[in-house]
Amino acid sequence: AVVSTQSTGSGGVVAAENGALTFMVGGSEEKFTEVKSYLDLMGANVIYCGDNGNGLVVKLCNNMMLGASMVAAAETLNLGIRMGMDSQLLSDILSKSTARCWSIDTYNPVPGVLPGVPSARDYEGGFGAALMLKDLGLAQGMADASNTTTLMGSLAKKIYEELCENNELAGKDFGVIFKDLSSK
Repeated sequence: AVVSTQSTGSGGVVAAENGALTFMVGGSEEKFTEVKSYLDLMGANVIYCGDNGNGLVVKLCNNMMLGASMVAAAETLNLGIRMGMDSQLLSDILSKSTARCWSIDTYNPVPGVLPGVPSARDYEGGFGAALMLKDLGLAQGMADASNTTTLMGSLAKKIYEELCENNELAGKDFGVIFKDLSSK
């Protein structure tokens, strides 16, 4: 008999390049123990999530929150910049206040704020907007199947659906939502 585990990863291209991914693994604890040492070579965090499929549940929940967070970060940064704030100063303050989040302090969607992130490369590389839309759709499917209300998740899905209607933006990193919002 073949017994398997399933594993999903999180952290993006930069984390993958630096061996800093987070792996969320579902399956039997015995099989998790067998595969953990291999995943440790590629990631900084290897977490057992319980039954087969639970790693995917965590991944989709993570990406639902990330998609909503990126939209909120892009809107907030766009508003501050339009009100005359310097994008670097605004980002620095938000990174040290209660608004602190990965979408601002690690993966800022404003070009020129952080080096080495997709916004510094015209949103090339990274996690594609179309892939974010796919994961938001899968998360919404889980929400529907479990009769769970996801107001922000469903709104983020709608926003990324509209963004991805533009084929040029659909192929860019999901932080391109800032470019889209700031052009309106």
